[in-house]
Formats: sequence, structure tokens, C-alpha cells
Amino acid sequence: MVRYVDPDEHPELGEERRRRSSPGERLARARVRNAALTGTEAIEAAREVALRKLDARACSRAELTGAIEGRGFSAPLACEVVDRLEAVGLVDDQAYADALVRARFAGSGASVRALRELLVRKGLDASTIERALSQIDREDEVERAAQLVERRRRALAGVPRDTAYRRLSSMLARKGYSPSVASAVVREALDEWGDQGDHAQEEWQWAL
Repeated sequence: MVRYVDPDEHPELGEERRRRSSPGERLARARVRNAALTGTEAIEAAREVALRKLDARACSRAELTGAIEGRGFSAPLACEVVDRLEAVGLVDDQAYADALVRARFAGSGASVRALRELLVRKGLDASTIERALSQIDREDEVERAAQLVERRRRALAGVPRDTAYRRLSSMLARKGYSPSVASAVVREALDEWGDQGDHAQEEWQWAL
């Protein structure tokens, strides 16, 4: 015999169903609720979505707009909310791009080409991207590539030169460095390592 249980009398059952639902199902319900909002209520709800994302990390205009629309709000409403956040300084694409370039270049050693691709994916416009990338010139790239190569020196001790060349060049290529920069930096490093190794061997022989 099937017994009917009134959800109003047992709210814990509804809570249990919500816990069991998948993230996709919860997002779909949120989209439906948000799409039905209007006026100030819709603006406040969309603003909350944007602020939560900004609490997690800095974002570009395009990222915030996409996040708001992804929650079921209309494109015009998303733009209006982001415009308001930009007006009070919470959104600044140029400052965001500048900081992202400095952090990725200093941290992972990403090349200008890799950084440009990253900024494009973030939805930044061409002028903003070029101004951000102007912080790095070719000499900066060469120096950073040399630092990345030097980090691998100990790991490549005793490895044949052609193997070391291939591994180091591949590493720089994965970070977006051009073949010309990678080749010049790697060859110079291997020459230096070889000279230092020869010098050390000579000193050892003299000590004998």
C-alpha cells in the first residue's frame, strides 16, 4: 500500500531531495528562478552573482557578464550590473590585464604569445591586451627563458647535449616561446654548461 506524505508536513524531505540533486540540476533551477526576476530584485540578484565571483578572484568584464548570463539573467541586465561595478572601481579590465601579465610572466614564465592567447580567452579587447603586453619586451623574454632553462640544469646533468637541447626547447615551446628565442637561449646555456664542466674537469686533473 502506498502512503502519501505531505511535503508541507515534512519539509526535511524536500531538503533531502535538494541535497541529492546534481550541481547541474541546481543550476538549472537557479536559472529558471533568476529569469523570472524583474526590476530591482533582478539587479540585486545579478549583482550578488558578480560579487561572489569577484570574491573568488579578479575578473574581466567579459567573464563577469558571462557568469551573470550563465545564471539565467538577460544580457542587457548583465551589462548594466557590470557597468555599475565598473563605475565604482570593482571592475577594471586594464588593471586586471596588467596584473595578470606580470603574475604569469614572473610565475610560470609564460611568453608574450602565450599571454596574448590567455588575455583573448579572458574576453579583453585588443587595445587593452597590447597595453598590458607592452610591459614585456624581447630582452625580458630572453632573460626569462634563460632563467627557466637554468632551473633545469641539475635535472639534465649527464644527459647528452642533443637530448638536453630537445627537452629544453620543447619546454620553452610549450610556454609559447618562439623557435628563434628558444634555440638561441638553449644553445647558449648548453655551451656555458659545457665550458663550466670542462673547466671543472681540468681543475680536478690538476689536483691529481
